[in-house]
Amino acid sequence: MIRNYSVLYLHETAEFGGAENSLLNLTGRIDRTKFDPIVACPDNGLFPEKLKKIGIEVYPVAYPPLRRLVGVLPAIKKIRDIIRSRDVRLVHSNSIRTHLYGVIAVRPYGIPTIWHQRNLLIKEHIDPDRLFSLLPDKIICNSRAIADRFLKNGRLPSKVAIIYNGVDTEKFRPSINGGKVREEFRIAPDEIVIGIASRFNLYKGHETFLRAAHCLITGAPEITARLRFLIAGSPVFKEDEFREKHLVDLADKLGIRDKVIFSGFRNDMPEIYAAMDIFVLASDAEPCGRVVLEAMASGKAIVATGSGGTPELIKDNQTGFLFEAGDMKALAGKLAILIRDRSLSADMGAAGRKRAEEDFSIERNIRATEEIYTELLPRSQPRLRRDGRDSVPRPHGRGASRMDKNV
Repeated sequence: MIRNYSVLYLHETAEFGGAENSLLNLTGRIDRTKFDPIVACPDNGLFPEKLKKIGIEVYPVAYPPLRRLVGVLPAIKKIRDIIRSRDVRLVHSNSIRTHLYGVIAVRPYGIPTIWHQRNLLIKEHIDPDRLFSLLPDKIICNSRAIADRFLKNGRLPSKVAIIYNGVDTEKFRPSINGGKVREEFRIAPDEIVIGIASRFNLYKGHETFLRAAHCLITGAPEITARLRFLIAGSPVFKEDEFREKHLVDLADKLGIRDKVIFSGFRNDMPEIYAAMDIFVLASDAEPCGRVVLEAMASGKAIVATGSGGTPELIKDNQTGFLFEAGDMKALAGKLAILIRDRSLSADMGAAGRKRAEEDFSIERNIRATEEIYTELLPRSQPRLRRDGRDSVPRPHGRGASRMDKNV
């Protein structure tokens, strides 16, 4: 009989962004003959809705800051209830706040834990995950830039693995037609669309993007009439809600509002990329920018900041151009090269597509993660209670009866 082991994923937010998209892809595509994914996260947002739509069971768990104490013990009890009732043999923590919750919750049961690191933590004086890095059995980092947080004597510990984000190269591909999007926003066939896609956040570089647009429009009059700038995205978190008006006001102040399209949140991102000619990542520093991989898979030339994990994704002067974060003139200069040399732009887009297929496919990402699970599962030895019964039930087969799923 085929055994499938329950894997419990812990995630701290119900909002939907890059980390949530990665977990959605993982849980939706993991080999269900071997692993049974379960997610414990807050149950009041887009992320759990998307999980449920693809058949992933979601348990509502809120994760208050550990330093506040209030609500911490009930959350740990809920996680332990899930572990016992669902035969959990592996806990995979997908966000910073849930890391310590995971190792505390599994302590009585002798099952392994994984910490998934998706943050650079460049400006912090103390890195708590590095400080407590002895606690998890494995640490997955989605770029070398993140993994460097855990260097010891210049070397990475064996428990640290680098698995880049994966992109669905069938969903995002050069053959997709962006005509409907261009028609929606009244973009003429001969107009060149330069796009950016991200949630509205202070560190995503939208101001740099808009100021570079202004540089292009005022500094290259021979191409000004053919330029449009597409900003796809919206605020995700409450603290960023002011930024939409702020960016519209900035475009007005720069005198380029008529050239800038604010599309808002979109569910048709493959078509959004297809409508673009050039893609821009202007963030201060991205750990492993998913939008970069999506744009590469879509066959777009890219101009991106050469910080964080981005230089690991983009080969400068081959699949795109890199520039220093915040340097609007450098960004405008790189864009001008691609605008004037459409052959170079097409070659870079094709090279990016090839790299996405070979190095960053979602299948590669899933396989690498499953290999880590397979490595850790032999360590999952449930401890015995005094009555002689396993504190965690034995793994069940596909057709085996399940225990009560309610927590």
